[in-house]
Amino acid sequence: NVNLWRSARRDLQLQLRLPLRAVFTLERSPRSVGAVFQPSLRLDSPSLNGSWHLGLQTGPVYGTAAHHQHYYGVASAEALPGRPAYEARGGYGGWQTLGSVSRRVGAHWVGAFVRHDHVGGAVFADSPLVERRSGWSVGLGWAVVLGRSSQAVTVYE
Repeated sequence: NVNLWRSARRDLQLQLRLPLRAVFTLERSPRSVGAVFQPSLRLDSPSLNGSWHLGLQTGPVYGTAAHHQHYYGVASAEALPGRPAYEARGGYGGWQTLGSVSRRVGAHWVGAFVRHDHVGGAVFADSPLVERRSGWSVGLGWAVVLGRSSQAVTVYE
């Protein structure tokens, strides 16, 4: 993460994030299915209105040929009428935008997110497995914090 800007009151910050992730299956014999690089810009407000954390993030997604083949490829043996064989290649995999809010209330943490994924222009966009060019996801979360240090410190990244 690279901090690009922070407000004088430290209530807003803009970061460039450059995650590179290795991807593995979770099955009896786990195996590598490539890697994903997802550079993004993230705007964070650690204390919106005194209690809510707001995050906004957007950026492109890139994947290796192995990753795209795992999700969007169709092997010759699995081809059907209306679903031809397809060999996915590596490269641009679309665009992702995410918004999130969270709040800590005593020992409880609550959060929610909304995400939009768009694969128009992706190297695998013509795969027979791609039915739509974009989609939305939403989620809610709740957690209980089981322990906490007796000395809390504010850390500014």
